[in-house]
Parts: sequence; C-alpha cells; structure tokens
Amino acid sequence: AAFTYFVLVFSIQTTRTVALPVEVTMPSSYTATSTVPSQIDLVLQGTEDQIYLIDTSKIVLRVDFSHVNREGVNYADIKIDTGALGDYVDLSAISIYTQPSQMKVYFSASGAAK
Repeated sequence: AAFTYFVLVFSIQTTRTVALPVEVTMPSSYTATSTVPSQIDLVLQGTEDQIYLIDTSKIVLRVDFSHVNREGVNYADIKIDTGALGDYVDLSAISIYTQPSQMKVYFSASGAAK
C-alpha cells in the first residue's frame, strides 16, 4: 500500500517553468564586462492544481553582487521572494527553485579599459 501511495504521488507531480525578470544589485566599484541576464527560469514542481494556482508575477527574483571585492568571475545566489504566496498555497507541498541557482558575472575595476 505504501509503495502504491508513493508511486501515485510522484506520478501526478508536474513541472511548470516560467522565465521571470531578475533584479540585480551591482557593486559600486566594479563594472560588469560580461552579459548580465535579465531573466531567469523559475521552476515550480507539484500537482497541477497547486502550481497553476500560483500567480508568478508576484514572485520576485533577486541577485546581489554588492559584495564583489575583486576583478574576474564572481558568483551570487539567486534569491526567491515569494511574497504572500504562502497565504493561499501550501509551500511545503511544492518545490520552487531557479535554473540556474547562481548567476555568474565577470567584473572589472570601474574605469578600467574595456
């Protein structure tokens, strides 16, 4: 019976992927010399009735590079702000993550030749 339950639970799971804009905070003394993505894929996994109830326009993605203190390739985690989503969706029953989970940007010192 337990095996049947897990087979059914995992077989009705579905995935929804949505490209969302990302807010990027840049460092003050370095300039991005590589492409900085303007959108990131948000992945929602759960049952159809759960994940299609979600208004993804209310979810905010943020990346903070203000900690950058050297030239070269730097990485920062993509943070997901679900806002009031937990008020109408059981967040413990779904999985929300981004692909990729980090953003990679190449920085050079401000005023350096490009």
